Amino acid sequence: MKDDYIHLFVRRPVRRSPVINHGYFTRWAAFGKLLYQFLDCEGSNIEKGKTKKQILSLGAGFDTTNFQLQDEGKAPYLYVELDFKEVTSKKASLIESYSQLRDKIGATASILRENGEVLSEHYKLLSVDLHDIHIFAEFISVALQAMG
Repeated sequence: MKDDYIHLFVRRPVRRSPVINHGYFTRWAAFGKLLYQFLDCEGSNIEKGKTKKQILSLGAGFDTTNFQLQDEGKAPYLYVELDFKEVTSKKASLIESYSQLRDKIGATASILRENGEVLSEHYKLLSVDLHDIHIFAEFISVALQAMG
C-alpha cells in the first residue's frame, strides 16, 4: 500500500495481528478498485469530459485518498469528507500545518480548525455527527441546495 501522505497523520506505525492487516488490505484494495472504476467511467459519448464527479466520504478519519488522487490526476470535481468534530479539527490542523497538504487544497481555501472545517472549491472537510440521522439529512439537504 503506497501512501505518500500517511506519515503526516500517523507518527508511528502500530503493530497489529496479520489477520487484521489482511482485513485492512482487502478493504483498501476493494475500495480502490471501485473508486477507480467510478472515476474512470465516462458514461455515454455525449457526457465525455462533462461529468462532474463527486465523492462523499462518511467517517473519513485521516484518510488521504483525496491527496493521492490529486497526485495521480484523477481527483473528482468535488471531494467531501465528513467525520466527528474531534477528528476533523485535528485533520484541519494538520492540513494547515503541512504545505504538502495545504498546497493540494488551493490557495483560497478556508481552514477553520476550531470548527473542524476546510472549505475550498474542490475539497470540503466538515464535522457532522452521523449518529443523528435527522441532523445529517438536514446537513445533506443544505449542501445539495448550495451546490445548485
